[in-house]
Amino acid sequence: MQNLFFKTKTSNSAVYRPDERFNVYQGVNPERLTKAFNNIFLLYWECTPFKDEHKVPTMLMSINDDKTANFSYVDGDPDDLESVKGCSCWYTVDHEGYAHVKEFNEVLDLKNAVHINAIAATIVRDIFGNFDMAEAGQIFINNMLKESKKRKEN
Repeated sequence: MQNLFFKTKTSNSAVYRPDERFNVYQGVNPERLTKAFNNIFLLYWECTPFKDEHKVPTMLMSINDDKTANFSYVDGDPDDLESVKGCSCWYTVDHEGYAHVKEFNEVLDLKNAVHINAIAATIVRDIFGNFDMAEAGQIFINNMLKESKKRKEN
């Protein structure tokens, strides 16, 4: 099985392109892709067991000189560091839509539904700890299917 998430010093991210049938975005710049991810993350958050006990994590985002985008999430007020109880890794989104995580030499496709789900789950786990990611992912997918069915009927 091909590893879709990690690259080595001898390979580049082109080797790790996931199945494009699951791509939900095309031709989107890093800033817009990051903002679109945040919208999906907010929907995923509602499927986690933490939604009732904690505030939704705050997204921190910046745009680099080369127009790539950086993002991370924190639990707490970014202007009051003592209130921050947890944070996610820092993701840098390139012009092809790949999110790079330097800490783990990880590359994820921010256009791909499978990777988007994995990124959202990882962010929640990084901040709040372990939870049943499979269950939250299933609730998330079921919610998306229900919404899609509603839109199709209208």
